[in-house]
Amino acid sequence: MRNPNIELVGVDKEIYSYLNLYNPKSFLLFAGAGSGKTRTLVNVLQEIKNNNLQTLIENGQKVAVITYTNAASNEIQHRLEYDPIFTVSTIHSFIWELIKPFTSDIKDFIKVKLRSDIDVLTTKISKARDKNGKTALANARSLKSKQKRLDGLAEVESFTYSPTSNKTSKGTLNHSEVIIIGSIFIADQKLMQSVLINRYPILLIDESQDTNKVLLEAFISVQENNKNKFSLGLFGDMMQRIYSGGKNDLTTSLPPDWETPAKIINYRCPKRVITLINNIRKGDDQNVQVPKEDAIDGFVRLFIVDSNTTDKLELENKIRFQMAMLTHDEDWNIAEEVKTLTLEHDMAASRGGFDEFLLPLSSVSSLRDAALNGTSKNINFITSTLLPFIDAVEKDDSFEVARIIKSGSLLISDSNQSFLLNPIGTLKDIDSNVVEFKKILVNGKVTLHNVLSTIQKFELLSLPDELLVYLSDIEQGEPNEPESDTKLLSDVDKAWGLALNSSIGHVKNYAKYVNETLGYATHQGVKGLEYKRVMAVLDDKFKGFLFDYEKLFGAKDLTKKDIENEDLGKDSALSRTRRLFYVICSRAEQSLAVVAYSNDPIAIEKTAIESEWFSKDEIVLI
Repeated sequence: MRNPNIELVGVDKEIYSYLNLYNPKSFLLFAGAGSGKTRTLVNVLQEIKNNNLQTLIENGQKVAVITYTNAASNEIQHRLEYDPIFTVSTIHSFIWELIKPFTSDIKDFIKVKLRSDIDVLTTKISKARDKNGKTALANARSLKSKQKRLDGLAEVESFTYSPTSNKTSKGTLNHSEVIIIGSIFIADQKLMQSVLINRYPILLIDESQDTNKVLLEAFISVQENNKNKFSLGLFGDMMQRIYSGGKNDLTTSLPPDWETPAKIINYRCPKRVITLINNIRKGDDQNVQVPKEDAIDGFVRLFIVDSNTTDKLELENKIRFQMAMLTHDEDWNIAEEVKTLTLEHDMAASRGGFDEFLLPLSSVSSLRDAALNGTSKNINFITSTLLPFIDAVEKDDSFEVARIIKSGSLLISDSNQSFLLNPIGTLKDIDSNVVEFKKILVNGKVTLHNVLSTIQKFELLSLPDELLVYLSDIEQGEPNEPESDTKLLSDVDKAWGLALNSSIGHVKNYAKYVNETLGYATHQGVKGLEYKRVMAVLDDKFKGFLFDYEKLFGAKDLTKKDIENEDLGKDSALSRTRRLFYVICSRAEQSLAVVAYSNDPIAIEKTAIESEWFSKDEIVLI
């Protein structure tokens, strides 16, 4: 029964009115930082449950909600008391549930794709001057792997997808394949469109600004062709767009009949921080937020530091102590009570000791998003299976070692004839191989490549096919290998080759980083979160090629291309950096310290004042 004491008001009521099963409308909700987006989403869903449950049940329909992370999905399901009328899931899981009955269509798609890849690899191999060079051999391995998969397609009776399992079979699909196949099927196949709208007359997408562009365009196309049957609701804020795969023209390319409600109250930040983030986003759009009625004034400071400072960690500790005095808040003196955020992952990688693994992967656009948020089949295998296995071996935890081997390989399974014929002997061999594996871990500089090669040698775990290809030491090529052959190697192959040469220590730190336990916060990790005290560190020494804080703060001239991109509203290092600056500053609930390292402190100060980000008396030159 609906609680009569709870009434939707404002934007929540407005959005619910769009989700009329008999007269649906679609919308894009602007929900800036701290605006209570998740609260609105849950309120609207609860209202649907209260008023429209019977109709949905009679029609055999559900309401679908797509979230960006499993954590967000779990939180929303918990608030809705796990009511089965709502399908709340990540984008990959949602798409997989749609496409998995279409085995024949999936098989045809995979077949065409594999044949195309095989043709490309065959051409590369034929052009190689040294057929035994590492590049040619790597391409040959990849060709063999794809040909094997193509040959086995005829035997596939059904396909599988599991984001938490690393076991592969002839019918296993990876993350990117699920999205690609789903996007094409939804865009091109009338049957798939009918399945979607008949099963889910309402589809709500959280963090829509970071949803895969091709998939989002497919959903929008379906809505345009089924306006009287299907309501598509997008929740998000383009200023908080983190990933490069999103639709950057979302706000300007929607059909003219879409509604555009807005949540303008910021319930998180103090007044001073809201003024700051409103001024930051002036260079991107005209959206503004207002504080809640009882918002505190808050406190911000900009500390400008010479880039040549040697001990930056010590200096940042001193800044914390200074903030404690300025704010009369002693908790600034306690490191654990202050959230230190980095605007660029490369800076955290260098400080946190995982740059050997992350930087090669993040330098390739097609790998960057997966590397930064810890997804993809290869990375998931490394962080979720390989590292726990290493930890169990190092601790001599025999029970955990056996559990991981049983779940992560085929050694202890019905498909291993040796195990079926001689289980005791097989287990003894496994124990012996684990002892040999442990010996290589004693070396503190052991590389990921060493570890994976040994794992593969003893078949202790089933490695993803791509990693098997990358194990051929392809990152640089032999010194005597013709340069033209090395150029045939893709950027992805080179990046993974370099990443595999990273030490296991760097890989372990990387895993802690993406799991938010290293002491640094990733961009996507802090989006949606909030902290009482925030220190945002800007340091161009570690900026990489995607961001440029010196340009954002006027300490470095914009290039002609920068100016063109700004004028045309195109994404660039400047706009990406501005968005990241907005996201990080908007985490603060009470006080914020921005630490900017620069070779031109005067220019930083000038821009900060002219942009109305900070006043003269809020800037400290060190």
